Amino acid sequence: MPRFDRVVVTVLAVVVATVLMLFAAGCSDDAPAQREGLPKDFPSSQVPLIDGHVISGDGTTDEWNVVVQAPANAGNPIDKAVRALTDAGYQEDGRDSVGGQTVVRLSASKDGKTYWVTVGITSQAAAGGTSVFYHIST
Repeated sequence: MPRFDRVVVTVLAVVVATVLMLFAAGCSDDAPAQREGLPKDFPSSQVPLIDGHVISGDGTTDEWNVVVQAPANAGNPIDKAVRALTDAGYQEDGRDSVGGQTVVRLSASKDGKTYWVTVGITSQAAAGGTSVFYHIST
C-alpha cells in the first residue's frame, strides 16, 4: 500500500474510533456521579444542596454533615439553600437568627423515610459568610 494511502487509512481509523468513543460515552445508562466531596452514601437525590464547592462532607448511612462554599455572587446563600429544599418538597419547621448566625430546620418524607435537614450560616465561618452548613438525618 502506498504511503499516502496508509496515512489516509490511519487518519480515518482514528476519526472513526474517536466518534465511536464519544458516541458510547454519551449513551451511558450509569447514574450521574456523586458530587465531589460528598460521602458515597449521601442521599443527593433526596437532599438538594446549594451550588458551590463542597468544603467537607462526612457521615453514616443515616446522618451526614456537609459544608458547601457558595459562590460569592450567589446572593443570600441561606435563602437559596432553603429554597432548593422547599422546591424539593421540604417544609420549614423552624428558623432562628442571632448575631449573624441563622439556622433553619426542614423536613420531608421521601422514599419511605423522613429526612430532617438543618441548614445554617454564620458570618464568623473560616471561609466567610457564604459557607452553608448542613446536618441531615433520617
